[in-house]
Amino acid sequence: MTAFPAPALSLAGFALAHAAWSIADAEGDEMLRPLAVVERRDGARRLRRFDADTQEQAIIAGKDAMHEASAEMAAWAFAREGAWRKMDGDKSGDVLAIDFWAIGMPDVATLIQPFNRARHGGRFRIGGVPTLVVGERLLSRDAADPFIEAIVAGVHAHVVVGKLWATWR
Repeated sequence: MTAFPAPALSLAGFALAHAAWSIADAEGDEMLRPLAVVERRDGARRLRRFDADTQEQAIIAGKDAMHEASAEMAAWAFAREGAWRKMDGDKSGDVLAIDFWAIGMPDVATLIQPFNRARHGGRFRIGGVPTLVVGERLLSRDAADPFIEAIVAGVHAHVVVGKLWATWR
């Protein structure tokens, strides 16, 4: 049975909220600047963004920084934008991918949340069913649901996004 420390789930939700807020008003095909939220052992949190010449370089820099943070932080969550191709078709969709970890977790977990950009007069939307991956293993819907509920509680802890989340669904 997979289990996650509560701080990991809360931080993943907070990072998801901040990433969604950051991309909600993006112009055209503007990509999310990868961001991380790290929590020190004393509970203090810090937000950090990663800039580079390319999106790929920014993501690599963020992942490297989180690997290093695992030695000194209590928890972290790293948010980036990606594309997800469903197994039943050739079409891919936009997703927010949130890697997260906390003390006591043997593997990094990833929440994959589909979203729709605000394009062509449409509104930004959080859509689809989030997916949870631990290491290389996709959790079943039944196994993932309680953890996703805890992550969404972390979303609602974000002062601004907690009020907007329902309007984005």
